[in-house]
Amino acid sequence: MIKQLNDHIVDILSKNKDKISIALKQRAKFEGWLKIELAYKLLQSYSDVKIEYPYPCNNRKHADIYAGNALIELKTPNTNYHTDNCVSCVRPITKNIKSIIDDINKLHKLGGQHKKYISLVLFPIDAKEDYKKYTQRINNTGVVLECRSVVINEIPVLVCSAEVVLT
Repeated sequence: MIKQLNDHIVDILSKNKDKISIALKQRAKFEGWLKIELAYKLLQSYSDVKIEYPYPCNNRKHADIYAGNALIELKTPNTNYHTDNCVSCVRPITKNIKSIIDDINKLHKLGGQHKKYISLVLFPIDAKEDYKKYTQRINNTGVVLECRSVVINEIPVLVCSAEVVLT
């Protein structure tokens, strides 16, 4: 499922590069749009795709997507790395990474029979690969991110997914 999620997300971004570059250039998040696009893509493989699926034993919290007996959380964290193709501004990348880790911790605590995944699109990434300290911080939660870098209209992006296993 990890490879499938990464492949689908890269495909969605690539096929919609002119649309998505509006958000990328402004460092604006696009999680809601990506959720719909990814759910639609997953329908090709799974008949039971749902969005905003209630967590087992907790109807107040929802997974972004449910597909193939799996709960999937999506994140689109923006960074503060300088790039000529994005507006310059300070973004709280530390808060964005904390939000990802919080979602991983929520998934860690869930019981049940569902597999659990986190997928993210980190943008823009830097050529010096300083972003790796943040992916390492995420990996320190016990997940192993599998990542692919892609360039969308001259904006470097990192697409990552990982299975979240019970601890």
